Amino acid sequence: MNRRQRRAAGKARGPGAPQVRGSAWVDSKLKESAAYHQAGRLAEAKRLYAEILSRAPATTMALHLLGALKYQEGDARQAVELIGKAIALQPDCADAHFNLGTALQDLGRLEDALASYRKALELKPDLAAAHNNLGVMLKNLGRLDEALDSYHKALAIEPHFADAWTNLKLTMKALQFPKVPGDRRGDLYGDGLGQAARATGEFAMLQYYLDKFRPHEADEGFRTAMAALPPKTAVEVTENGVDRDSANLPRLPDKLVALLNFGRSGTGLLHSLIDGHDEISTLPGIYLSGYFGAGVWNQIAADGWRGLPERFADQFAVLFDAASPKHLPGLPIKETLHMGRKEGMTVVGKDRNISLSLDRDKFCAEALRLMKNHGEIDPISFLLIVHAAFEKTIGTETGKHLIFYHIHNPDSFTKLNFLRYAPDARLVMMVREPIQSCESWIRLPFKENNYSSIVARIIQMLFAIDQVAFRTQDSLGVRLEDLKRQPKATMRALCAWLGVEETPSLYESTAQGEKWWGDPTSPEYNGNEAMSPFGEAPIRRAVGMIFSEKDQLVLRTLFYPFSVRFGYREPDPAGFKRDLKEIRPLLDDLMDFETALSERLEIDPAQFERSGTYRMLRASFLDRWDVLDQFGDYPGMLTPLDIA
Repeated sequence: MNRRQRRAAGKARGPGAPQVRGSAWVDSKLKESAAYHQAGRLAEAKRLYAEILSRAPATTMALHLLGALKYQEGDARQAVELIGKAIALQPDCADAHFNLGTALQDLGRLEDALASYRKALELKPDLAAAHNNLGVMLKNLGRLDEALDSYHKALAIEPHFADAWTNLKLTMKALQFPKVPGDRRGDLYGDGLGQAARATGEFAMLQYYLDKFRPHEADEGFRTAMAALPPKTAVEVTENGVDRDSANLPRLPDKLVALLNFGRSGTGLLHSLIDGHDEISTLPGIYLSGYFGAGVWNQIAADGWRGLPERFADQFAVLFDAASPKHLPGLPIKETLHMGRKEGMTVVGKDRNISLSLDRDKFCAEALRLMKNHGEIDPISFLLIVHAAFEKTIGTETGKHLIFYHIHNPDSFTKLNFLRYAPDARLVMMVREPIQSCESWIRLPFKENNYSSIVARIIQMLFAIDQVAFRTQDSLGVRLEDLKRQPKATMRALCAWLGVEETPSLYESTAQGEKWWGDPTSPEYNGNEAMSPFGEAPIRRAVGMIFSEKDQLVLRTLFYPFSVRFGYREPDPAGFKRDLKEIRPLLDDLMDFETALSERLEIDPAQFERSGTYRMLRASFLDRWDVLDQFGDYPGMLTPLDIA
């Protein structure tokens, strides 16, 4: 198998920082460097590792830790070399064998990685991360039953192991294809799981994940998963002698609208147009999209009520300095490093010479002032306080009554947790012609041969249009094409739905009041020219760069009800029935874009088809096809904004 498989499907836990020990000087330096490492200050950690190795080249832990750092930086080859040297010095270090396996896996050296994981487990049978990563390897090789067993072992050791639950659910879904007698099916929720794992909230989320593939039947799973979330928590405000006189404090927003994506559908554009509205408070970027994620509130509230603003500022450092490299909580680490730069927030303003920032001290002082008017603070009340403190800090009106929250692309836990804290929240999804949007969204993963990311994005789009939340919340879909071609009519209709007045600011792209030049990842992005908010190049882009005619037929048929509902194609019931029948056998075979990937990666097509990621996509295709075959429609689809 070719080394370019380093982006193979599945999620593996990467190298961590092992225990440090040694001589007094080495021990001191290792502890210092490990602290930098854990805090994400990689440059300082790297400098100290180099200093240690210059004086004591055979320091096992320094080699090991530096190898882990190199892996984090994306240099798997150097990680293998350094960790290999550490193992030569200390062959019985289970963590080193585990970390070596992770780096080898990244390089596509799957058999070597398997051997490393097995050696780690031989030395340390209760190493849950090794069981998990071994499962990922087996899933990639199509050995799904063995992969399930590995995840079960990991969860028997750590019942709340998030990565193992994620990989378990993906593997269980993959087991639903092909549907053959005797196969272990993904609908056997608890098969093989220990009692401790079955008693967790994660088990209910697993059930809901599998239920979501038939959204019209997932209401009960939705409610069960919501009920299984950890108990709501709040921090009591305990400062004695505070005069909680609400008359002296600004009114907090009392309405909330959350923005969702649909592939690359222009959420950043809509967000930039909403920015600066007199009645709406919104923060730049998608920084807080993971705010309701698992464990995030516990991190923020760890120091009690008085520590909330400072802890928040630490966790969401990029809000206070767009150039901050620090990752955002509640989201995948590698995807959120340098998020301000990725979102174009370090080059705003008419001369592109402003990197957004926020006065941290002023923000924290204002947040504390606002908090004193509450008996207790929970995630949703603190979110309102954050927005009010943000507006006060940047000098805008703090009496705004509506929050526009760019939650973007939340996982199930984050979305459900958000909805239980904000049960009256409304949802707006930006949409775009689905084939064009999908091809645009997978453009970069396809270029990088990242098959797992491609599959995850296709599946997400296929099941985004009729999700349960659209039946529980007041929800609306806004077409990017309408925003581009009829901005006045679209904005007026959206303002009526939002309950705000139309203002000139709605036709200018800004972030925190400064000119925003667009999404740097867009093909239309130009470092020297601002992207026109209403330029039509993105919606005129021809499809076919990735999807062949056959691929487009499959996707066009599966998106047919959505496309008709949102006016992307005329109704053609007879043609739809013919297409539905025609694509059924195609769903079992490689799509043309997958054939291209298998050739690039030098993977035999038969082996490609055995992978868990391939089988997961097929199982998902068949879920959509079955509903269309039964109803000719997707019950409970999103409602379009009426701009007539």
